[in-house]
Amino acid sequence: MKIVCIGGGHGLAQVLSAIKPLCSHLTAIVATTDNGGSTGRIREEQNCIALGDIRRCCVQLAGEGTQAQAMYEHRFTHGDMAGHCLGNLTLLGLIQQTQSPTEAIAAFNHLLGNKETVLPMSDLPTDLVAELNNGEKIFGECAIDALNELPSTVYLSKAVPPATGTIEAILDADLIIIGPGSIITSVMPAFLITEITEAINKTSACRVFIENTAKESSVMQHTKIAGIDWLQKKLGTKVYDLSISPSAIIEILQQGEKCEEAGKHLHNINELKNVFSELLKSSFNTEKHA
Repeated sequence: MKIVCIGGGHGLAQVLSAIKPLCSHLTAIVATTDNGGSTGRIREEQNCIALGDIRRCCVQLAGEGTQAQAMYEHRFTHGDMAGHCLGNLTLLGLIQQTQSPTEAIAAFNHLLGNKETVLPMSDLPTDLVAELNNGEKIFGECAIDALNELPSTVYLSKAVPPATGTIEAILDADLIIIGPGSIITSVMPAFLITEITEAINKTSACRVFIENTAKESSVMQHTKIAGIDWLQKKLGTKVYDLSISPSAIIEILQQGEKCEEAGKHLHNINELKNVFSELLKSSFNTEKHA
């Protein structure tokens, strides 16, 4: 079975870790608009895509508690390097060598021994811009997340093409998993690339949205409707076929008699693994697995 996961932040990394044992063909499409922390500093100095979520996904696929995880998640604490993560700097070095973020990520994955594919939503840098009801424009993820009111619209500061391989992966997928994570800063960015949203509408894959178990602490806490419904309203199109709510997760685990293994948070790898295992078992022909 060919599975494509779309998102960013910690949520996507945890989903990848949970899905990895369940399929032989896994692709991640990662949001690249983050402008905070080490990633933000690197972007400002090097004019590149956001590297933090990409690093997190690749390292998570390498396995919890591995030497690779400890090494590439290491953050420097002194001097000009303070706050920078070794994995981010490694990716930056590979980008400068290859002149291609997609190729650099593939090389990083090879170093980690990963067979899965991790793709940026685009090879070119761009940022989120939000426009408020009064016409004021807010630039960058960090500033948008700190807003006290929902923006009237969100768009990319510069239109960018999708990274090579993203559209093919979406159109060739059997299952597409969206989320969990922050609606505006993790889920929305990839869908702001026209070709990606068009591919999501054309694909014959089942599109599954994973809801968050807790209300977002970001600007999305001000919405009166479900985050995915707000997103679809802004995009002007439907992007999912099935939404898995926290209550649905509990029901799936109970049906599989694995509820005792469930954690308190959606970003629990064992819980997600059990959910996806039961979902794939009940919804898809297991003979499709390679």
